Formats: sequence, structure tokens, C-alpha cells
Amino acid sequence: MLRLITAATALTVLVACDSEGIDRTSTGQTPTPTTTQPIQSTSGTVTQNDGTNTSGANGGTDGAVTIVSDGSATNGAAGTGGSSTGATGGDNSINALGGSGSSDGGENSINSLGGSGSSDGGQNTAGSTTTQPTNDQPTTTVDASLNLAPPASGTTYVSTMSPITSENGPLCIGPARDENNNVMYNEQGNCPLVQFHGNLAFGDFILATNAWNFCASSFDDWEQCVSVNESAGAVKPRWDYDWGEEYQVNGQVWLVKSYPEIIYGIKSPSEFSGSTLAETPAETGLPAKVADMPFFKIDYAFSSEEYPTRGKDFNGQRINGERNIAVEAFFHELAGECEIGSLVRNGTTSNQRFEIMVWLDAGAERLPAAPSDFVTTQTLDGIQYDIYTKPSDPEYIAFVSKTPTSSGSINWSTFVEWTRTNSHRLTEVFGRGFDTVQLQDDWCMANILLGTEIWWGNGYFQADEWTISRTVR
Repeated sequence: MLRLITAATALTVLVACDSEGIDRTSTGQTPTPTTTQPIQSTSGTVTQNDGTNTSGANGGTDGAVTIVSDGSATNGAAGTGGSSTGATGGDNSINALGGSGSSDGGENSINSLGGSGSSDGGQNTAGSTTTQPTNDQPTTTVDASLNLAPPASGTTYVSTMSPITSENGPLCIGPARDENNNVMYNEQGNCPLVQFHGNLAFGDFILATNAWNFCASSFDDWEQCVSVNESAGAVKPRWDYDWGEEYQVNGQVWLVKSYPEIIYGIKSPSEFSGSTLAETPAETGLPAKVADMPFFKIDYAFSSEEYPTRGKDFNGQRINGERNIAVEAFFHELAGECEIGSLVRNGTTSNQRFEIMVWLDAGAERLPAAPSDFVTTQTLDGIQYDIYTKPSDPEYIAFVSKTPTSSGSINWSTFVEWTRTNSHRLTEVFGRGFDTVQLQDDWCMANILLGTEIWWGNGYFQADEWTISRTVR
């Protein structure tokens, strides 16, 4: 939950990362796995998806925090738990993709690739082999005028993953089956029926299964489960999944199937991590205008494994699946202030304008875009990142760490500031890549998300630590 740290709090940095989207040949550092069994399929009666997506219970926070004029602060009375029921998933029909997603499908057509450019394949074709930028490509120094340093003082609010304020799970989804155990399909026969479940709440976060593009899977036995459990006094959100082999896909092999995610802030008016929608800005600092944003720092640790039940030979090695581990945020253009009920992510009325992504780990093949879309390598907060934009999505930028690790810290505000200053003039500054739209000072950053884009494979991810600190100057 929310804790307060007062006065003169210097924020240090570190980081680790990786990527999302297309083929790549270099391998990332493999996190130390924990011993777990492959996910087991479950049977039973499942009703058809009616398009609704109801959020799970959201508990209260530690109460109001009062900032005194001398810079000190006192905690208010403890808040009480609350609940939140999500609205229906937009225009969702039988084929609707449940809630919104990191890369959710625009107007929810079967393989629609809407909001995120992470899975559109850039300039690659299916089955092609590509190479990640090598170290002999130029590394550019950041403009010295950029203010990338954390504040030397201020009031810092710390959001943790404790306590659990909803059921623990696991909550699982998979293709619905009839009384004869046959998969049930939509009227077109090209997408299984799925019954979605609510979100799980813990601390200042919620966990969403977000299998937004499940129709892209041709594997009849796919399954994904989310859970939040307490181990050794710490809450550890987790997802287990089996999305089959790479070839079991309706369409191109680079289609992402799912982005299970931990949400901080507001994803949409029906997906928010505070005790209520109205209280989420006070409890998380989001949404916030770019110009007025607190300084956000993230401390993280994770464990993850891809089981050898799936796999293929790739560039002389055996790989067991393909997924990334990525932090991202979405930015919206809203009239006036950051109106919490006005965040629209899909369709013709969408006001979502930008996505920043930082990969904390990646597999052997995928990049955020085609290799030709590489812009530059930059050192941010002491860590080197390969930066990508793409011609197919001028509202997207991705930072791929060259030294991925399974634990560390990142100053999220550094990536926002670098993007605000540089992303719309990349060809001018770096002589390559594709310019994005300009990230505007009056746009609202709505959320910070941690998730794994999953292309194929059988495995799990667990957040062992996920703490977000925001410092108000």
C-alpha cells in the first residue's frame, strides 16, 4: 500500500530491460528460474463470452496523507476496502477481446492490432531472420540540456504490492467446451468462445489477464491463469500460460497472443488500481500531465521460466518460447485537465496518443520493430538502450536494454523526458529511424504497466518485487 517518505529523498537509478515485436537473433540474459510445474489444463462448463469485463475487488489504501507547510507529513486514518465493478469492454461482442490491452485490437476485430505497435511486424515478413543492432553502431550522447536527474528533495509516496485486497486466484481462461469436450467457436468459426474473469487487486495495483488477441491462436488447448499469493510476507502476482507452438497461429508468427499485466493508475474508466476511480489520482499520482508529472522510480525483481514442453531450434540453440517482459505507459490527449472518466483507448473516439515501452527482458527472436527501424543506442541512467520507432506507428517508441537483468531500478521519468525532447526529431538528431508525433506537455500519462507480451510457449512469470515511488517536488 501507499507509504510516505518526507523531505530530501534522493532517488538513485539502475535498470534492466528488453524488447517486443519482431524477429531478432541475439539472446538476452536468462533469469534464474524457480522450480514449477507446467500449467495444467482444467475442464468444466464454461459459458460463452458476452463481452463484459468486470473488474475484481479493489481494496482501500492507507488513507489520506496530509502534507504540512514545513515539509513534514502525517498519515491519515486507514482507508476501508472497497469494490469496483468494471463496465463492459467497449463494443465487445462474442469475438471481443475482453478488457483493453497493451496491444489491444482497435475496434476488436479478430486480428486487429490497434493501440500498440509492438506486434505489427514492422517491415519484416513471416519466418524471416533478422539481426539486432551490433555494438559497432553509433552510440549517441544525450543532450546535456536534458533534465534527467531525479529530484534532490521532495515528498515521496511509495506504492507497494501489499496487502491482497481481492481473492487470490488462480483465475484461468481458455477456449470454452461443450458437453462433449469440443471447443465452442463463434458464428464465423474462426475464434473460440471464452469466458473472461475479473481482475485481482493488491496494494496499489491490479492484475489483469489481458489475453487481448487470443483469436490469433490456433492451439485448441491454450490456457492462461493469473494469481496473487503471499510468500514469506511478500505479495507475489504471477501468471502461468501455455500458448502452444510458434506455428499454432492464425496469421503471421509475430502476432502477440496476450499481455497479462500489473496495472498502476488508470487503464480505462473500468480498469483502475485505486480504491475507487475518483481516488486513483490521489493514490497513484496518475493520470498526470507530462509537464506536471511527479518523478517516478520503479524497483523490480522477477522470476520467469519457459518450459521445454514447447520449443524449436533457432540459430543453433534450442528456445522454449517467445515472450518479453516490458514496462510501458500510455498517454492521452484530453481537453483541459486529466479527466479520469475520459480516457478512451479504442475506436474512432480514442484519445490515446502515445505509448512508451521499456523491455526488461526478451526472447531470442523478437524486436519492437524491424532492425531497419533501429534509431540509436543511448545511455540513460547509466544503462545502454537500443531505441526503436516504426513507420507503421508514429505514436510508439521502445527502449531495449542491452544488459537485461532480473532485478534492478529504473527512473521512469527519464524515458518520458527523453521521449518528450527527442522522439519527434530523430531523423534530425540521429540521421536515421522514423520520427514520432511530439509528446505534448499537456498530454496525460494515464498509467504504468508491467507485463509480458507472449507470442508462443509454455511458462510463467512472477513479480517478486514491484514498487513504484513518486516524488513530488
